Amino acid sequence: MYNNAEISVKKMYHKQAKASQLTLMSKQKCKGKNKQGEQCRAYANESGYCFMHDATKGKERAIARRKGGYATKQPHYAESSKLPHTIRSINDVLFVLDYALIEAVGLDNSIQRGRLLVSIAHGYIEAFKVGELEERIEAVESTLKLRKKEKTGKK
Repeated sequence: MYNNAEISVKKMYHKQAKASQLTLMSKQKCKGKNKQGEQCRAYANESGYCFMHDATKGKERAIARRKGGYATKQPHYAESSKLPHTIRSINDVLFVLDYALIEAVGLDNSIQRGRLLVSIAHGYIEAFKVGELEERIEAVESTLKLRKKEKTGKK
């Protein structure tokens, strides 16, 4: 099942885990106060304050915030330069829907993403309905124009 080396590694790991839990429990809390005036619940470092309340860590906090912003930034999956500047036709609407679909498919799987995909699908359906109606109206209008020409041409 397990050889002696594996067992000794597991025992050592468990001892280290217990030791780190004990050091966490023995650490003192930060001397700082939160916005409500309550004691900060974070663990203190050597200065007696946590990373957020330590006055000497201002530059490090700024760097950490900047890095955090870059880490959470979502990449674009579609090219926004190809989007129409104004939407004047069904083709423009379909182009925007195509862009939104490409962007949405690249997102992390979530309930919000699922809702967005359903909404985009609904947008496609509505655009196709309107496009089909426009085509039918154009066909009816051209037929009426031909009939009108035929009637005026016979007299």
